[in-house]
Amino acid sequence: MDPPYNTGNRDFIYDDAYVDKNDTFPHSKWLSFMEPRLEVAHALLKRSGVIFVSNDDRENAELKLLMDEVFGSSCFAGNISWQKTYSPRNDKKGGFPTEIEHILVYGKEPDWLPGRLERSEEMNGRYGSPDGDDISWKAGDSTAPGASSHHGMVYAIQQPVTGKLLYPSNGRHWTLGQDEMYSNMCGWGDYELRTLDDAERRAKVCNCAPDEIGDAKGIMLRDVSDESKRFAAERYDAGNWPDLYFTNKGKGGMGHKIHLDSVGGKLPTNLWLWKDVGHTDEAKKELKALFGGQAPFDTPKPTRLIRRVLEIGAGRDALVLDFFAGSGTTGQAVTELNAADGGTRRCILCTDDENGICSEITYPRWRTVITGKRGDGSGYSEGLPGSLRYYRVGFVPLDEDDYYGLAEGLLRHTRELVELENGVDFDADPALAIVLSDEEADAFFSGGIASCEVLYLGHDVLLTAEQQAALDARDVEVRTVPAYFYRELGE
Repeated sequence: MDPPYNTGNRDFIYDDAYVDKNDTFPHSKWLSFMEPRLEVAHALLKRSGVIFVSNDDRENAELKLLMDEVFGSSCFAGNISWQKTYSPRNDKKGGFPTEIEHILVYGKEPDWLPGRLERSEEMNGRYGSPDGDDISWKAGDSTAPGASSHHGMVYAIQQPVTGKLLYPSNGRHWTLGQDEMYSNMCGWGDYELRTLDDAERRAKVCNCAPDEIGDAKGIMLRDVSDESKRFAAERYDAGNWPDLYFTNKGKGGMGHKIHLDSVGGKLPTNLWLWKDVGHTDEAKKELKALFGGQAPFDTPKPTRLIRRVLEIGAGRDALVLDFFAGSGTTGQAVTELNAADGGTRRCILCTDDENGICSEITYPRWRTVITGKRGDGSGYSEGLPGSLRYYRVGFVPLDEDDYYGLAEGLLRHTRELVELENGVDFDADPALAIVLSDEEADAFFSGGIASCEVLYLGHDVLLTAEQQAALDARDVEVRTVPAYFYRELGE
C-alpha cells in the first residue's frame, strides 16, 4: 500500500479539497484520510495475511500509532528503512539530506513471520568441505549459552585422540541432545554413557551448587588405549567426519558442522539497501522503458522493491491487493515473480483514475509487461504469462424495480471472474471452454466440443445423458463454477 505522502504539496484530498502545507490540521486530516482505508485493509486480510504501508518521515510516527490502533500493537512486524537513493542531495536547506523512506509492516495476527530470501553466491561461498563431505558445511559452535537452565546438557565428553575430558565453557551447554551427541561420538570410537564423580566440575559450568546440579552421565570411551587413539586418528585422516568433529588435526576442541542444506534462506532485516531492491532513479528508468522514453508518473517505486515485499510476504498462490495502485509497479512485480518461480499469485490493483492514471499509465504498463508490446505497437519484451482484465466500478443507486435487471446484467460477467480466478483466457485457448446456461450447453455440444479439453460448467447447468456421454468419450475435464461467483455478483 503506497498512499499519497503528506508532503504539503497538494498530494491528497480530504472533504473534497486539497490539503496543503498551510492547512491548520494537516496531520489530523491525513490520518482521517488513512484510517477508513486501513480498517478496510484489516477486514480484507486473511488470518495469515500481512500489510506493507510505505511512508516518509513526515507521518511515520503518527501512522505507526494509527496502525497500532487498527491492527494491534502486537501485530507490528517491523519498520523497514528503504534506501531510496543512491546519491543523496548535497543542497538540502536545513536538517539532514533524506536517504530513506519507511515501510511499516503488520500481520493480521501476531504470529506472522517474513519468508526467507534466496541465498546469494557470496553467502554460499562461506561453506566448504575440507573433509570431503558430500555436502558443503561451515564450522559451528558445539555449545550454546544457557547452562543454568540446561543442567542435563552439561557433562563430560572424552576426546578420542588425547583422552582428555571436554566440558562446555562456563555458562554454556552442549548444543545437541545427548542421544545425538552420543551417536556422533560413536563415529570416532567405541563409546558408552558412564556415571562420573564430576558434580563439582559440572556445577561450576552451570554456576550453581554441586547439590543442585542433578545427574548426567558422561560420554566416555570404553577403553582408552593406543588402539582407540590410532582408530580416531585414522578416522580423522579418512575425512567425511561425523557432524561433531575435532580441530587441530583431530587433537583439539570440538566443532559442529553446519551443513548448507540445513540453513534455509536468508532472514530479511529491516534495512533494505538500494543495491538489493532498487532506488527511485531506477524506477523512473523502468517507466521510460515501458512508455517509449517517457516517465508519465513522478514517484514510482522500483519493481525490485515490490518484488522483495512479495518474496517475504506473499506465498506462490497468494492474492495480492494494492488499492493505491499508482503506476502499477505491484502488477508488474507479481507477473515477473510468477514467471521466475512458477507461482500462481493473483493481483488486484485499484485506483480512483485521477487524471486518467489507471487508463493511461497503470493498465497500459501491466498490459505491456504481459504482451511484450507497448501501446504504440513497438516491442518491449517477449512478454510474460498472465491474464489481465480492466473494470470500472462505481456506486449504483438500487431500488426494488431495478434489482433483478441489474443482477441479470452483472451475472454476464461471471465469465471474466472465472478467468481471473483461474488465470485463464477462454478466447485465447481453444482447449478451454465455459458453459453457464442450458442454452450455452446446447450451442457448445453442437460444435464447440471438438477441441475442448477442460470445460468450466455452471453449477446449475443440467447436462443431458447424451451430453455427459460426449464429455466422457472425449475425456474432457469438467470443473464446476462455484455458486459463490453468482452470489457475489448478485449482492
